Amino acid sequence: MTTDPGYITLITIVLLGLAYGAPNITSFEKVAIVREGTAVNEKLSTIVCSDTDGDKTTTVVKSMSPNTLCSKCFEVLDCPPEECLQYRAGVGTLDFTVVPSYLITVSCENYLQNEPPATEIIEVKVVPNAPPIFDPDTLFVSAPVDAGSVKAGDIIYIVDADDPESDDITYSLKVIPTTSSGNYQINQYTGEIRSNIDLKKECRNGVTLQVTMTDGHNVVGPKVIDVPFTNANVAPIAANLDATIQIPEDTPASTAYKMLFQDGNPGDTVTYTVTSTNPAGMSQFKIDGKSPNIDVAKVLDYEVTSLQQTDLIIQATDGYCTSPPYTLRIKVTDVNEKPSITPATSTIQVCEGQREFNPGYIATDPDNPDSLKWSINTKMTNTPGRFDIDPNTGWLRTLMDYDVDSPTSMTSTVVFTVQVQDKGGLTATASVTVNFLDCNDNAPVFDQQQTYTYAATECTPAGTKLGSITATDKDSAREQNNVINYEGSGGSIIVGSAGEVIVVSPLPAGSVVTLDAYAYDSGQTPGPLRSKNPAVISVRFTPCPTTQPPVTAAVTTATTKTTVTTTAAATALVQKTEDNLVWIILAALLGAAMLGLLTFMLWRYGNLCIDGCKGLKCQRTCCKPRPRRIRVVTPLIERRPPLQKAPLTPPEPEPDPVGPGFLFGFWKERYPDDDFKNQPDRKRLPTPGDMEAHYPHTLDPVEDPLAAPETPLTAPPKKNCVVM
Repeated sequence: MTTDPGYITLITIVLLGLAYGAPNITSFEKVAIVREGTAVNEKLSTIVCSDTDGDKTTTVVKSMSPNTLCSKCFEVLDCPPEECLQYRAGVGTLDFTVVPSYLITVSCENYLQNEPPATEIIEVKVVPNAPPIFDPDTLFVSAPVDAGSVKAGDIIYIVDADDPESDDITYSLKVIPTTSSGNYQINQYTGEIRSNIDLKKECRNGVTLQVTMTDGHNVVGPKVIDVPFTNANVAPIAANLDATIQIPEDTPASTAYKMLFQDGNPGDTVTYTVTSTNPAGMSQFKIDGKSPNIDVAKVLDYEVTSLQQTDLIIQATDGYCTSPPYTLRIKVTDVNEKPSITPATSTIQVCEGQREFNPGYIATDPDNPDSLKWSINTKMTNTPGRFDIDPNTGWLRTLMDYDVDSPTSMTSTVVFTVQVQDKGGLTATASVTVNFLDCNDNAPVFDQQQTYTYAATECTPAGTKLGSITATDKDSAREQNNVINYEGSGGSIIVGSAGEVIVVSPLPAGSVVTLDAYAYDSGQTPGPLRSKNPAVISVRFTPCPTTQPPVTAAVTTATTKTTVTTTAAATALVQKTEDNLVWIILAALLGAAMLGLLTFMLWRYGNLCIDGCKGLKCQRTCCKPRPRRIRVVTPLIERRPPLQKAPLTPPEPEPDPVGPGFLFGFWKERYPDDDFKNQPDRKRLPTPGDMEAHYPHTLDPVEDPLAAPETPLTAPPKKNCVVM
């Protein structure tokens, strides 16, 4: 016999239960079924537990195996009037693939727990959830629809399905093409498919609907529903777009192109929408949106680059359906257009001669760029070979020295008819009247040979006119082209502006003056011209005549002649003075500067000479002022004719000189003869008296060797003597 206390206790309880009545499970379902995915609490097994002595009992889940995924999914609850094992939804997860069944141990106990409990094992099997089934049980059906009668909100198809577990089924919809997705919707609970639009706006022949359903556990589908449309409305279709057309630039304002659209519903009103990336080019055409015509709205211009090509984007609609965008490229093509010359008539003035000149007209051609060629109308009445035109610039030119002064038939007015022609052969003409002006194109030419010879004497008065030179000019009097002035100077001979040869101052006999004289015209266009070659003037001076006419007559005649000639000479001198006014002013300024320098030298060094000679017996060559020879020059306009000189008488003989009056063995004389009272005898030596009577010609003093010396025996001390 064992004495284990636990054993003794168990025996005691059993004996007590037998004595008092233990709890007992009298009824329960040993196997229960639960479907995976069950979303509500579900009763699995009813448990009847009683106590023989009437004690109150309670049943609990004692354990479960396995407890994976759903350890708290099962619980014993009151199910009046009994208790039951329940599946508690949402507490765990049922997954047949992981745990196909559970063993649940339940225990029935009285509240006093003074009696042994009653236990039983209940098997709970997990049953997979069955998917819902479409009704009819097919995944493809066809459901034609009359598109002309279906309005927005109408049902076009109903999807039906069954679920073995009576699970709630939800539906979803996919539309093909996807562009129509917004046109249809399905009720996710009832399966009703409705149209959101009037099916005339569907603008196709049908759609395909795909329906998918789920019971929360299983996804079934898609079920494909083909919905062909009867009386379907389609968008207009273009038959002649997505193309390129060419329109000549001279196309008048009319229909240039007509769009062809086909619409599946006869009677629908089709309208058009046109846009372009080139608004300027599009403005050349008119598209009103109601007509398929593309009209030329204004004059086309190929020469404007931006208008040569225009791309249009065109769509048409019948009020329900809009066509896809079509393109139309319009190219404006070039058409040769006639050139023009502006002005058509003009008059210009040009100088005569051989030259090229711009007539002043301008040729324009709408076909830019275009090559233009110029020509002169061959029907001109002018002498051929005189004129031509530059074929590229249109400038006119003379082929010869065109001279309206010429005695030949060179008229001063010529009418030109010019023509310009483009590369296409179109021409334009203009008339140009050219007035050839007598411009200064001829230099003066001397009338006779180029050499003029004149004679004068050494007694010829200043201002005497010896003669005149003349020249001619072939130009006309226009702008003083033939007004001639003369100029020439040879020192004592000048040429006046009128061509007169005038003696300014006579020269000794035997002198010859040669000078060049030129003739100048007074032309203004293009300017004055000088004679090409000068006139060579030669004047020879001869001795004065030995006999003279009576004094009175001579004086009268000479006076008259002098008045005339001096007047002319004065005029020439005045003209000359005016021409050399600038040089005269410069010479005056230079003379003033030299005078100032001379004054300074006299002030600075003059006293040295005077002071140095005060205590000396200076010779006259040191400080004695020399006699000044005053020469009076009578102005030309008042100069008297020279008086007749008396015949020369031989000089009186003079005594022989005391000593030599020469220096270095030769005579010192100066001319002219008015330095002498009488002509000297050059074979004898001059005497000091003779030297004293004339202007001294040497600085060497002439001393008498026989005279007694004036100097003392003892020479005085030297003093500084500066000779100026």
